[in-house]
Amino acid sequence: MGIKREFNFDAEEQQKFNEYIENKMKKKLQPSQDEDFLYTWNLWIDEANDDGGFADVLNSHISSKRPVNFKQPDCVKIEIYESIAGRIPIIIIGNDDDFEQFIVNVAYGGVRPDNIQQQGASFLAGKKNRFIVLSEKPYSNIPAEWMRLSYGDWRKKSMILRRAHECTHYYTRRYYGTADNNLHDELMADFFGLYAAFKEYKAKWFLHFMGVDGENKNGRLSLYVKNLPNKVAEAIGETAVYCAKFLEKWSLSKEFIEMSDSERVDFLCELGIVGMLEKSE
Repeated sequence: MGIKREFNFDAEEQQKFNEYIENKMKKKLQPSQDEDFLYTWNLWIDEANDDGGFADVLNSHISSKRPVNFKQPDCVKIEIYESIAGRIPIIIIGNDDDFEQFIVNVAYGGVRPDNIQQQGASFLAGKKNRFIVLSEKPYSNIPAEWMRLSYGDWRKKSMILRRAHECTHYYTRRYYGTADNNLHDELMADFFGLYAAFKEYKAKWFLHFMGVDGENKNGRLSLYVKNLPNKVAEAIGETAVYCAKFLEKWSLSKEFIEMSDSERVDFLCELGIVGMLEKSE
């Protein structure tokens, strides 16, 4: 693997790099069919349709301990989405302040974290329930102008991107037993998110989101290389470039076009970062 020879690692750095890029998704599992919770969500959706209020349903059943004073209750929606990992309840909250307050109340026990403004989605799961919450915030805090889109169009595509992103994490969690904040997971989730939103994938988009293109100084890569030595973190950034360029080329291939959605995810899960690097040479 040529890229490994480009870094002047000491023994400890080399070990940390190897551990980071090691594939955790080598074997596909058979998930249990534990979707009984969907029956309850369908009842809640019927309740909202009968009474005319998804926001009220959330306050009654999800955020009952800390109800949200929604500024725009009409911009709240609940749907059962048919994802590649199976059906999953998705809550879409169109007002950014409402989204943040709902996440604070439900996921953080009412305590507002410092980085809540950077958060645009959340996957919440317990033993008997699981659901995804999405905002329409510009994805990765990238302005619409950079994407060459109108503000409204970018918000809509950001929601589609996040939905596919989170559903990819859901798939790896169910079928491979893991969904971590690392480069492999984010390469895949952003790949399928971008493809869902734009019907194409461009490496420059992902690399800008990550902040390894020299333009975006507030990219997300720092979230996925915490506690790594600086030299290893820089190597992971360069690794992201190789992998993203491979993904762009792969997305145009006959192999990709002929695959089903689940086959595409399985392929990247089992390929791993090392496999992407090898195919990028």
